[in-house]
Amino acid sequence: MNRRQFLTYATIAGAAGSLAGCPGPVRSPGEETTERPFTEAETTGEAGETTTEETGETTTGETTTGTAADGQVTEVAVGPEGRLRFVPETVEISVGDTVRWTFESAGHNVTTKPGASEKISIPEDAEPFGSYEGDAHYSINEVGTTFEHTFTVPGEYVYVCEPHADQGMIGTVVVSE
Repeated sequence: MNRRQFLTYATIAGAAGSLAGCPGPVRSPGEETTERPFTEAETTGEAGETTTEETGETTTGETTTGTAADGQVTEVAVGPEGRLRFVPETVEISVGDTVRWTFESAGHNVTTKPGASEKISIPEDAEPFGSYEGDAHYSINEVGTTFEHTFTVPGEYVYVCEPHADQGMIGTVVVSE
């Protein structure tokens, strides 16, 4: 566990204490859930987190965890600890949910765009997505930035980091109705 993960978990643990008795779960980054978020007026807890009524998101400094009011948000780390992988590699979500990729090391992107890799596959009616504009498949994202995509078509999406697809940097999102 690195310092950033430790601080994130410590903050969440503090939030759990301050939110005792409130409806709605407290989750670790990347943890999936099928529960719906609570939506109350904006509140600030002892650990300094803020929960807003419109989104149901809990913000703790640089890290946002929780859910949007109209769908779950699932976190995926891109290149954690400088490794060529997505963590978790596979996520299961529902139609209308969002995946948020956070770039934790340099030299990575996320894509299902045609021509980026033969390893990519998406459902027939789905629109391809990428963390870069146009067809510049070697474009990379800066460390600390995020990319989000909301999934509206059920099925299995196999995405890649284009610069590292041949080294096995491949992830999967399974979207159910």
